[in-house]
Amino acid sequence: MPENIVTESSGRSEPLGDDTSIQPPQQPGNYMARVKSRWSNPFSESHNDADDKKISGGSGENIERDLKKRRISNSDFDAIHQEVSSDFISPAQLYSTESGRLFHAGQLCIALCGLPARGKTHLSVSLCRYLRWLGVKAKIFHLGDYRRSYCEKKNISQTFWNPLENANEREEIVNECISDIASYFENDKGQVVIYDAINALSKDRLDFHSLLTEKDVKVLFIESIVTDERLLHKNVSDASKSPDYENWDPEKATENYISRIKIISPIYQEMNEPELTYIKFINFGENIVINNDKFGFLVKKIVFFLMNSRIKSGSVFFARCSNNKLKFKSDPPLDEKGSEYFKKLNKTLLDYISKSKGDNFYQNIPIKSASKNEKQPPIGFDGQHENDFVVWTSTRLRTIQASQSFTKLGIKTRERTQLTQKNPGDVEGLTDEEIKEKYPEDYEKHQQDPYHHRYGRAESYHDLAVKIEPLILEMERMSGDILIIADETVIRVFYGYLMACSCNEIPFLEFPQNEIVQIQYNAYSNIAKRITIEGVDP
Repeated sequence: MPENIVTESSGRSEPLGDDTSIQPPQQPGNYMARVKSRWSNPFSESHNDADDKKISGGSGENIERDLKKRRISNSDFDAIHQEVSSDFISPAQLYSTESGRLFHAGQLCIALCGLPARGKTHLSVSLCRYLRWLGVKAKIFHLGDYRRSYCEKKNISQTFWNPLENANEREEIVNECISDIASYFENDKGQVVIYDAINALSKDRLDFHSLLTEKDVKVLFIESIVTDERLLHKNVSDASKSPDYENWDPEKATENYISRIKIISPIYQEMNEPELTYIKFINFGENIVINNDKFGFLVKKIVFFLMNSRIKSGSVFFARCSNNKLKFKSDPPLDEKGSEYFKKLNKTLLDYISKSKGDNFYQNIPIKSASKNEKQPPIGFDGQHENDFVVWTSTRLRTIQASQSFTKLGIKTRERTQLTQKNPGDVEGLTDEEIKEKYPEDYEKHQQDPYHHRYGRAESYHDLAVKIEPLILEMERMSGDILIIADETVIRVFYGYLMACSCNEIPFLEFPQNEIVQIQYNAYSNIAKRITIEGVDP
């Protein structure tokens, strides 16, 4: 008797026969993995060249080459604000639907609200990054971008307006933004919009809610409240990095930003509308209050992410293992060459952090005793302070030994099974020519989709992306610096998350052994840098 499967776009239950009778999906996806080929080839004849141009900016015939090379030549570019195609496949996406919507959640608008310096932009960007990673087609609409564009078109000063004043200008700007939001939902198969604005007045919030619910779009408000003076001071200090203060003197930018807070504070109305669904996000995860939750699984995922989200002060550093040519199952100790490599890595990184923090970082770390009665702090406390430093390694012997030079300095080190390199399976040790001769069909499929395809008894990059999700949430919870020592295959996936790479780009990212990669958090977009390790071959 054939099974029934419910399609998310229609909600109808349709019979399924044998695998041979299943038609190819109209959108890329595994459709519950009932056929061998889970994802369609993004470079097939049916693929839309116009959509590709949104991703890579190249011509149709050069798309594949451009996607392979874009990250290598633009490693410092965070694509979180870049347009994605209607059939975009996210790195950790488990399935797809004809409608483009996942988790039976329909369309959702997340509207941020709160006074300036409450981390709304940081929150909107990090939330969009996570949702896209899961496969949700999400986009951020920063009202500030529309204000700057409006001022540029009108050739007027890019000032900041009191919500009670300049009513005509404000209405024009807000209407343009809302029009683009509606278009994104209706024409671009968008599922989630993140509306980044102050939304100071209750009347404006109620009007916004009514307007979108009429279009069958659910609205979730997230109000960011900061009562911690230290956190507030940091947010104000970071304001000079926002697009509003490009080429400004940092001190003048801070003064101007404080004046904005003074303008808004007397008129801001805290959320208490009982008919609205909202989350009060207090001190970035210290406390969360939910009102009128009725939106199901996707909102639960969002709440779970918020519980793990923090304002970041540190960076994420990536360094490769010393020997990437070992077989997957082999686990030898660190050799002399590897020990020398990690000594140089240790000195290069800690000198760099010391210089950036303005003090001698690694000589001022308190060395803890090794008393057997002393308990190790819970993992949940790792990286909570902005000056904390944590090292993650895989459970392989050579990486554990490599981390000992950090442990001796009192730096916390953690072993993570998820950081084990991608299993090559049956093709381990084979050259391209040997794989092509021995497994011609698999070889062709791998060339078409190196991210999702896996050889016999192997893992794919997609498998790694799904496997590291708990580590991503743990990383989001940290405020300080973290060093991840891992195989290049694992670093590619982490980098893909932090820099919003597509699954077509991740397999082609390159991380030479003589470089440490730094991802520096920024409220609007992350920045990637390369730090050279002197005396080490690429």
